[in-house]
Amino acid sequence: MALDPRRRLADRVYYGWVVVVACFLASMATFGSTYAFGVFYDSLLETFDASRTALAAAFGLQTALIYVAGVGAGRVVETQGGRRVAAGSGALLAGGLAWTAVARSYAELLVAFGVVAATGMAGLYVVGYATVPRWFGRRRGTAVGVASAGLGVGLVAVPAAADRLIAAVGWRPAMAALAATVGVVAALVALLFADDPADVGAEAGERAEFSSTGAGGDLSPSGVAPDAGTTLRSPAFLLVTAGWILTFAPLYVVLSHVVLHASDAGLGRAVGVAAITTLGLATTVTRFGIGALSDRVGRTRTFVLCAALMGAATAGFAVASGRATFLAVAVAFGVAYGGCGGLLGAQIADLFGEGALTTLFPVASLSFGVAGLAAPPAAGAAFEALGSYDPVLLAGGAAGLTGAGCVALAGRLAGGGEERMRAPD
Repeated sequence: MALDPRRRLADRVYYGWVVVVACFLASMATFGSTYAFGVFYDSLLETFDASRTALAAAFGLQTALIYVAGVGAGRVVETQGGRRVAAGSGALLAGGLAWTAVARSYAELLVAFGVVAATGMAGLYVVGYATVPRWFGRRRGTAVGVASAGLGVGLVAVPAAADRLIAAVGWRPAMAALAATVGVVAALVALLFADDPADVGAEAGERAEFSSTGAGGDLSPSGVAPDAGTTLRSPAFLLVTAGWILTFAPLYVVLSHVVLHASDAGLGRAVGVAAITTLGLATTVTRFGIGALSDRVGRTRTFVLCAALMGAATAGFAVASGRATFLAVAVAFGVAYGGCGGLLGAQIADLFGEGALTTLFPVASLSFGVAGLAAPPAAGAAFEALGSYDPVLLAGGAAGLTGAGCVALAGRLAGGGEERMRAPD
C-alpha cells in the first residue's frame, strides 16, 4: 500500500500547521460562498420577484442553519471524525450551490441555498473552527487566526469574482462556477485533513512543543476535566453567547445590505461592492496578525476591543457621506471583524477548556444563527418602513458595544485560562 502522503508531510513539518491550511480552505469555501450573497442580491430580487425582506430571509435561514446544523455536525465529528465530515459537507455545499444556479422559484431557492448549501457549510464550519485549537496551546491564537483568515480571503475573492462573472455572463453561470470551485476546494480539505496526530504518524512530542498542556491538553482553565452540561449552564458561557449575538448581528446587516445602502445613499452600487471587498481585505490582513498579538496581550481582551470597534464602525456606515469615508469605515469594520472572528475557537478553548470543544463551540455558535436569522430580515423590514438604513445601522452600533461588554464580563467570570495559555516561548 502506498504511503499516505499526509505522513510524508508529517515527517517534514508539525502536522498541526497542515491542519491549519486545511481549516483555512474550509473557512474560505464556507464564508466566501455565503458572503457572496450580497452581490447576487439585486439579480435574485429581479429573477424571483421577491421583496427585500423575503429575500433577506433566505440569507437569514442559511445563516441560522449553518449554526443549528453545526451542533449536530459537532456530534458527528466526535463519532465519525472531522475528515469524513469535511468530505460530506463539501459535497453538500457544492451541490446546494449548483441547485441554486438552476432554481426556478423562490421556494426552490430557499431549499437549495437556505437548507442544502447551509447544511454543507455547517460541517465545514465546525471542522474549520473547532479543530485547530486542539492541536495547539501557547501558539493557539496564532494558529487559529491564520486558519480563520480563510474567511477573509473568501470574502475578498469570491464576491469580487462573482460580481465580475455576473456582469459578464449572468448570475446563474456565476453561481454554477462558484459551485464547481467550492467542490474542488472541499476535496482538497478532505485530502489534507487529519483528526489526530496518530492518524499521520506525528509524534506526541511535536504537539507538546507547541502546546502548554502536552498531547492530552483537554483540561479546563481550573485544571479539572470539563463537564459540557455544567459549562453550558454557567453564567460565563451564557454571557459569551449573548455577547456574540449582539456583536455579530450588525455584521449580517452590513454584509447583506451594504450594497443596497450605498446605492440608496447616492454613492452607487460599485461603492457598496468595493466596501465588501475592502472589508474583506482588512479582515484578512488582520486575521493573519491578530492571533500572534493576542497571544501576547490577551485573547479575550483583544476580542472585546475589536467588538467595540465593530459596533462603532457599524454606526459609521450611517453617517459616511462620501466614497472615501465609506471605504474608511469599511476598513475599520474589517479590522474589527478580523479581530473578533479570528479568535472565536481560541476564546472558547481558553475560557472553558479543550476537552468538550466540539460540543461547546457549535452551541456557542448558535448565537450566529440567531443573529443571522433575525438581523437581515429586520433590516429589510426597517428599510421598507422607514425608507432608510441609517436607524438600523445606528442601532446595530449600540448592540455591538453592548456585546463587547458581555464578553468582557464573561472573561472576568471564567477567569484564569488565558493567562495559563500565555506561557513565554
